[in-house]
Amino acid sequence: MSWLDRIRALPSQESSPGEPEQGAPATVERASPGLAALFGAMKDDGRHSILDLGDANHQHLSVLSPYARRMRFAGLVPEPPVGDAFGRTVAALPPHPEQPYDVVLAWDVFDRLDPDDRTKLMRRLVEITAPHARLYAAVDVSGEPVIQPARITLVSADRIAQEVVGPPATAKPQLLPAQAERLLSPFVVNQAFSLRVGVREYVATRE
Repeated sequence: MSWLDRIRALPSQESSPGEPEQGAPATVERASPGLAALFGAMKDDGRHSILDLGDANHQHLSVLSPYARRMRFAGLVPEPPVGDAFGRTVAALPPHPEQPYDVVLAWDVFDRLDPDDRTKLMRRLVEITAPHARLYAAVDVSGEPVIQPARITLVSADRIAQEVVGPPATAKPQLLPAQAERLLSPFVVNQAFSLRVGVREYVATRE
């Protein structure tokens, strides 16, 4: 049973605004073959410039620090801005002034956006990444009509933890494999992994 199925199986309970639902699991940990492939191809020499599209946290810094000289966190997940605010946020994603990003971590962000916003985000990523940059992207492919917003935390270079952070939201149009490959261009998908939890992970390299 996937982490989302476990959440849905819990009895519904009333909760105050801003409070987590009672009985919801704090975190669910799982292996990430996509991350294992990404980091397995990187040297832990501290020379990389990493853009994480999620929230900053100390655990991510601990896992990424052996690889990265520079890191930025965009804060687009677990809940991206919507409408015009999203466009402004993406346009404001800064290039690194000293070293273009050569690694991008895209946690469950593309599947939470409308198709036009996916394209806006990808165009901006192309503008601020280096030639031969690597990109990791995880998208929901469960086909469920709703998705559960979750905060992703790096546990290690091949494991993540997912923490429920809000009520279910209506799913955006599913990003199918062929669509993902077109969206990520000029990044070329090198490896893709379909997980039992209804997630597909992509590891791509910019041409």
